[in-house]
Amino acid sequence: MNYRDLLNSGANVSVTLKLEDLREILREMAGSLKSVPKDPPPEEFLSRKEVLSILKIDSSTLWSWEKTGYIKSFPFGGRKRYFERKYGKLRR
Repeated sequence: MNYRDLLNSGANVSVTLKLEDLREILREMAGSLKSVPKDPPPEEFLSRKEVLSILKIDSSTLWSWEKTGYIKSFPFGGRKRYFERKYGKLRR
């Protein structure tokens, strides 16, 4: 009887294993595990001044673009922030 049959039987038993057998079982189980996806990196935000300098526009243009939905801002502590991944690419 192999260990899978023993586990599937549901019997209440005590098992004695050689260290090498335990290593083999663990290697087999580790190979069948799914990899855990990594957490995405945290979002980075730009300030209003940074966006103005990157896009080389006036604050009135930025205000107008926000109102029309061309650029989206997010309020943080009474200040507006902008996604770095969207507008930071223009910096390069």
